[in-house]
Amino acid sequence: MLTALLAHARPGYRWLAASVTLGVAVSACYIGQGLLLTLAVDRGLHGDLTGAVVACCGALALTAVRAALTWAREVTAARGAEHVKTALRLRLYRHLITLGPGYTTRQRTGAVLTTLQDSVDALDRFVSIFLPQVLISVIGLVGIVAVLTAIDPHVALLVAVTAVLAGATPRLLRHRVRRLRTDYMRGWRGLSADYLDAVQGLAALKAVGAHQPFATRLVRSAWDFYRSSLRFTQIATVSAGLVGFFAALGTSAAVGLAAWQYAAGSLSLSAVFAVLLLSREAFRPVTDLMTAFHAGQTALPAHEAIRELLETRPTVADSGTLRVADPDTAPRVVFDDVHYAYPGQDSPALDHVSLTLEAGTTTAVVGPSGAGKSTLARLLLRFADPDRGTITADGLDLRETPLADWHARIAVVSQDVFLFHGTVRDNIAFGRAGASRSDIEDAARAAHAHDFITALPDGYDTIIGERGMRLSGGQRQRLAVARALVSDAPLLILDEATSSVDIAAEKAVVDALEKLRAGRTVLVIAHRLSTVAGADHLVVLTDGHIAEAAAPTELLSRDGAYARLIARQREGAV
Repeated sequence: MLTALLAHARPGYRWLAASVTLGVAVSACYIGQGLLLTLAVDRGLHGDLTGAVVACCGALALTAVRAALTWAREVTAARGAEHVKTALRLRLYRHLITLGPGYTTRQRTGAVLTTLQDSVDALDRFVSIFLPQVLISVIGLVGIVAVLTAIDPHVALLVAVTAVLAGATPRLLRHRVRRLRTDYMRGWRGLSADYLDAVQGLAALKAVGAHQPFATRLVRSAWDFYRSSLRFTQIATVSAGLVGFFAALGTSAAVGLAAWQYAAGSLSLSAVFAVLLLSREAFRPVTDLMTAFHAGQTALPAHEAIRELLETRPTVADSGTLRVADPDTAPRVVFDDVHYAYPGQDSPALDHVSLTLEAGTTTAVVGPSGAGKSTLARLLLRFADPDRGTITADGLDLRETPLADWHARIAVVSQDVFLFHGTVRDNIAFGRAGASRSDIEDAARAAHAHDFITALPDGYDTIIGERGMRLSGGQRQRLAVARALVSDAPLLILDEATSSVDIAAEKAVVDALEKLRAGRTVLVIAHRLSTVAGADHLVVLTDGHIAEAAAPTELLSRDGAYARLIARQREGAV
């Protein structure tokens, strides 16, 4: 584990090395102060007042130097830690993008956020405090023991032994500390996830009157975390107390031995004074190390969460190397005998599904809930790969194409539109990097969104809030259409794109979608059958199988699955 933590710290090595150097210089200042004060006492005992004053002034100057060095050390350590955290966050984010929705849909959002934020922040104390302090403490202790050896080897040996015992004390409690710190971090991740659920689902909790029971659950989780945190603090305090005991014991024993040596005539009074100052300083690196050790304890369970995320392998391998000759041309997509079952599910979501999305045409897929419609879109987006069968675009297996290349050819408008906290312009521009102002406004006009956007307080620069909650459902859908238009992708997926829009707003959205479909290969997944009338080809899915497929008018003339769906929907509208 230590090796992995050191590997995380690699981006900040230069700054951490500077921090260690400055820390050793601080320890040297402590030693120098002790020696100068000893010299001042010795000069005073010999009646040399001038020499004593000069030595005291030197010690005072070293105090100022030490303060400056301490400040510089803290700054360099902090900069090193920020380099480490920035590099690690970028690495985690890139890996999370590689894992894709196949991973995030199986995890609690709050737990993932805790790993990306709090777990990375927990490494701060390990990198900026504990890691440099290990080297500073070892070098500082060796330096002080070396000076004490020159004064009296017996005192030096006594200080060295007790300092090692003090430093080894936490090892006695390491198993219990490891278990408690894991419980602490697990509790923190769970509590963070619960609070995120409470904030995101506040409207739903209030609407169904469940806010009080959920609050009771949060209080229970908070008290559970409080108890685990208290247990961890208690064991850390015991460890710190033992270190303090050995430090006091070592200092007292060293001074006592030096006093005995003085009584025996082996040491001078100034030497005893030097032992008093330096033996206390000998244990300062050890107590500093223990303080840093406890400050960095949360880095270990935090590292476990980070390691778990980084070691998770994506469900979809991005190993393709073949590139399409003309990526801007509408592709012909073929599902050939596709079978797919979700992990942990016995029955397949899709079973022996074969269909073709002809280039430049619209294929609509309808069926009851759970029939496998959205699974088709999921496989086409390569959020998962078929268990059996293939999906090809212009004859090229999607698994042989780089994911980034394939995703660049797709635009999606789904029932659950995700808009980011930011301006209207920024949200439309997500469709294509570098989209100009005119590109964005042209796309908004085509999506029937320009009029309502210009009516907003700041027009295209209006902040729309998290998930676009300051807009209506129809407005959010039209922004999603504008985003797809500005991307100008040749393959379009419309996944229940009008299901969350009321009847009044549906016409504007449908008109916008008609413009979006022009010249593209389109897969339409629809709940409202009225939205598939303009499709060139229609597929009816039932229980993961294709029940029938043909042109919409032809299917209507049959007394089949599509005709029954139409009849049921008309009956529901009556």
